[in-house]
Amino acid sequence: MTAFTDTLPDLAPADPARTVDGQRMLIRGAQRLVGVALVLAAFGLWIEPGAIWDADLALFKFALSLAIGFAGLICLQSARAVAGVEVEIDTVRREVRLVRGNGRARTLVSRTRIRDLGPAEWYGAMVRLWAQDGALVAEVALSDPALRKGLIDALRDEGKL
Repeated sequence: MTAFTDTLPDLAPADPARTVDGQRMLIRGAQRLVGVALVLAAFGLWIEPGAIWDADLALFKFALSLAIGFAGLICLQSARAVAGVEVEIDTVRREVRLVRGNGRARTLVSRTRIRDLGPAEWYGAMVRLWAQDGALVAEVALSDPALRKGLIDALRDEGKL
């Protein structure tokens, strides 16, 4: 979590944060498995015992192995982990930003003013920020006491805590 004071354009919330439940990890694992199986099947078409090398069959095998290989590569690429969302809390501007990526490849996922948030929950060092419609905006662990005090004060000033 970082605190920035630079200006960013106003954007509507696009991709709300979700708690980690492991479902996406299982899906990515299955995609990797299917991708590896398809790539191996594309090579297996050519090394199977007793393969017939007729010209018309070889052309069909070539087209089939290309299609299966590309489908396997697509599965492998889609199984890559998506860059995590970083929560930026700006207590001066009184807003919470969700940013994905790092360096110059940073993209703003959503920007929410603290006064536009729903009720917040505070459990020790953990703060959950909810939208007015009940969707989870962010869940952050604040280890810095000064930052925690600033966020808690901002939430209390807006009547969210």
